[in-house]
Amino acid sequence: METTGTRRISRFFGGKIEEVEDLLAVEEDFVLTANGGPILSASCSPGNSRELAYGALLSRGIIHTADAVLSLKVQGERLSVEVRANVPGLVVPIDSSFTLPIESLIAVGRECGDRAVVFRETGGTHAAALGDSTGIESFFEDISRTCALEKAVGDGLLRGIDFSKTFIFLSSRVPKGMVEKVARCGIPIVAGVSAPTLQAVELAERLGVCLCGFVRGERLNIYANSWRIEHR
Repeated sequence: METTGTRRISRFFGGKIEEVEDLLAVEEDFVLTANGGPILSASCSPGNSRELAYGALLSRGIIHTADAVLSLKVQGERLSVEVRANVPGLVVPIDSSFTLPIESLIAVGRECGDRAVVFRETGGTHAAALGDSTGIESFFEDISRTCALEKAVGDGLLRGIDFSKTFIFLSSRVPKGMVEKVARCGIPIVAGVSAPTLQAVELAERLGVCLCGFVRGERLNIYANSWRIEHR
């Protein structure tokens, strides 16, 4: 399914109104159930529903490994899975010594901007990139910042990536809920182009997650666990 579509619109610019064709991001409804119970109901960009399902289950602590999903069935906009489910408990601190050079994180911010084709065309999507010391391993755009994150980590889970040696980059602010999802996946570094909340910083400090914000151009702020970012 296409991720963009066109419509004729009226645009006011330079003191006058003109009729133009505009490109818009497409959204679709997505419903995920696990063992018959509701997990996720969201509006998201079309495609990659399998990755979204696995990422939603992982980031909520329902599964820890890909083989915990026993079956998967798609019925239109609904996706149902049977899983060996965990009972989500408290989020535990990250067990990882992973660090990343500051230059690498800044380069990732630039690369994500280059890869975000749908955003450049429509201005209507967020992006999430999962990477390691070699660079970006998985990149997704979505109208939902949460679904972009879950598609990226779901793809990583399906590919057997070691999350303890990865980072996640988000083209959004970083609230507490995002930090919690990242920590549940075991990812030690999260960075965004905008600000975190105070509660996100406090949670990141407790969980050993390095939290960066305002990763733009040649700058960034490190809000928690700065030892994970290497710099001269």
